Amino acid sequence: ADERPDLDVSVIESEVYANTDNMYSLYLAREAVAGEPFVLSNGDAVFDPGLLADLVTADAESGVACDFETYTDEAMKVTVDDDGYVSHITKDVPEEVAYAISNDVYRFSADFSEKLFAEIARTVEREGEYAEWTELAIDRVVRNREHDFEPVDASAYRWVEIDDREDLAQADLRFSGLGNLSSKEAVFFDLDGTLYLDDELVEGADRVVDGLRSAGVDVYFLTNNSSKWKDDYATRLSDLGVSVAPEDVLLSTDGVLDYLQSADAGETYVLGTETMREAVADHGVEVTDDPGLGADAPEYVVVGFDTELTYEKARKATLAVRDGATFLLAHPDTVCPTADGFVPDCGAIGAMIERATDQSPSRVFGKPNAEMVEHVLDAEGYDPADVLVVGDRLETDVALAENLGCESVCVLTGDATRSGVERSDISPTLIAPSVGALTRFLDVEASAEAEESATATAVKGGDSP
Repeated sequence: ADERPDLDVSVIESEVYANTDNMYSLYLAREAVAGEPFVLSNGDAVFDPGLLADLVTADAESGVACDFETYTDEAMKVTVDDDGYVSHITKDVPEEVAYAISNDVYRFSADFSEKLFAEIARTVEREGEYAEWTELAIDRVVRNREHDFEPVDASAYRWVEIDDREDLAQADLRFSGLGNLSSKEAVFFDLDGTLYLDDELVEGADRVVDGLRSAGVDVYFLTNNSSKWKDDYATRLSDLGVSVAPEDVLLSTDGVLDYLQSADAGETYVLGTETMREAVADHGVEVTDDPGLGADAPEYVVVGFDTELTYEKARKATLAVRDGATFLLAHPDTVCPTADGFVPDCGAIGAMIERATDQSPSRVFGKPNAEMVEHVLDAEGYDPADVLVVGDRLETDVALAENLGCESVCVLTGDATRSGVERSDISPTLIAPSVGALTRFLDVEASAEAEESATATAVKGGDSP
């Protein structure tokens, strides 16, 4: 309303909404529109604005926007008489009889409006029926009286009737601003909660990755999980059916290593897995397992996602930070999604050290820091407009995309929930039930052609499959 000061907006509240249906809601508006031309949209209908524009400008005096190309059991169906006027509107019409399905958006002339409200008043006031659909009254008008009610073709427009969470997910996909993924230069996938949960690949993840690669899109894999090294993740993904080269895996540990190397770090205590400690040591940093105290305290304490955590490790890290060591946190995630539920992650371990030392980390690495992937964009010359980040966390994955200035997909197989996305100030380009839903955004024909071309090139070059 603030954007359209020329509109006079009134809200009529139904105090018995939970026990009534949409006919009673329209009945409450009778003083405002009965006998007047008006447009009606059911509250559960989501549609392209062009649908409404076509309905309002159609030649029909009264009309219902219709889809002539699809048939669904849940939608209202329309039949017509020999003159092309609506003869019946109800759900109980078989496909072979239905002329079209209703999009639940209507335009009524003054004459039809008068007849419609007379029927609604009769149903509510005389019959005492409060839990009926408006379409029942419309159907009675078109069956029992002369009228000017016609179907209006709106097949070209997107439309979803949202009755449940599955419909909402369908609307998210259908109305997303996300374009054809085959035209992207690069896609960055989160791992835990996005491509897999524990040792189970999310359904369709392999097809999406393969489809992108067949279309010539570069694919990378991101994780804040610092408990393992790149070859571990590459092996894990390959075992699950997604072929990955270790160099295509980007870790939060990368940022820690770059920082320690650029700082020419001295003795460092790593509160992390043996794999993480080895990775830090292999990059030329002096790692100690027995940090001294006081003047002998290490220069840095690195806290990672330690699936081998012991009290003794936490004690050593706490004392070292209290004695002046610089506190570095590998990444901020407080929980890690697993098939059994959420478990404590690096951020939770770091919070324990922070509480025990009364000191916040000097640096926090990993997502959502843009530096985690900016070096790849710079090296490969990717335009952020041609890059996509796919993940299950708003505060890390989607926020990373915002920091990069690229599009994002938030999947609901890990940390994020649909209601949580609605409440958040962080907005993904698309909310998807899972990564497998992205197959609809791939140019299948182009991908198939690219795959065929790649296969022909491999054969010509003598490569073995």
